[in-house]
Amino acid sequence: MDVVDKLASRVEGDADVKRPLHALVCFSETETGKRLGILAAHFTLSRIDKSSITFLQLLRPLEPDQREEEPGTMSSDVYQNRLFTSLIEKRDKSRVTIRAFVKRSDDWLSEILNLSKEQECNMVLLGIGCHRLNPGLCQKYFRLKSDPTRSEHHVLAQFQPSDAHILSNISSFMDRNPVASGLLMDQGLGNLGKLFVPILCPSDLQVIPYILFRFAEKEPIELMVWDAIGILTSDTKAQKLYQSIVKRIEGRVMQWDSNRKIDRTFIQRQDLVIMGASGWTKLLTSGLPWIDALPSVLVLKDNLL
Repeated sequence: MDVVDKLASRVEGDADVKRPLHALVCFSETETGKRLGILAAHFTLSRIDKSSITFLQLLRPLEPDQREEEPGTMSSDVYQNRLFTSLIEKRDKSRVTIRAFVKRSDDWLSEILNLSKEQECNMVLLGIGCHRLNPGLCQKYFRLKSDPTRSEHHVLAQFQPSDAHILSNISSFMDRNPVASGLLMDQGLGNLGKLFVPILCPSDLQVIPYILFRFAEKEPIELMVWDAIGILTSDTKAQKLYQSIVKRIEGRVMQWDSNRKIDRTFIQRQDLVIMGASGWTKLLTSGLPWIDALPSVLVLKDNLL
């Protein structure tokens, strides 16, 4: 069964997306944790059974002369801020379990994978602020990796140690996490009114059902789909899948005119770009002139596909 068949069976049956969601929300900075928590709350809205959201703030180990408390450590406002609680209260709040952990470690990838397994999570969301991970840094990394003659060690040696550490761990996180993964590159995500979804390879279609069940049926969003590979017109099954989704959120889905160029002004008007992991890699190696103007980006990888 190919990607389109698998996605169609999910949309038609709704069974997979209505199973309880047990999300692990991972971050270092409090503000990013808040924004990622709001995305996780959106994701739980479609679930008819009991769901859970586990917050994990990852901090560096204390230096010998440091005190345990330090500014920026997660407080209850990460998971009790107004936007998060208002979203949870849209459904029966008592049916959503909220947990919170703070861990200090240099090996944050192991911390994420271990806690995800311990809490039996079926989705892991990782948020990183734009000053630590941005499209330009990712673009350089994937362009270097696109040369098969370069080893991973050689690629990472082209970056500052702190940047190399983040890039290596992000790559391992997306590859090794056994459940659905989401990476948020946070540019100060605020409203979720305008979503931009580029489709640069068939697996990017996985993003459409996520948006349908997590956002569009519950929130007044505008969704712009950029079908860069023409799959929605050339593939009958993909076209049927797309049309079934458009009917469910009629009037709020638009498709970018392939005869027009996407410019920086349009990109800067978007609140969030949502992409599949393979499409994200292709976008970064494409050389498009507006990549540095991207707003917050959520990269999704569903390991069931």
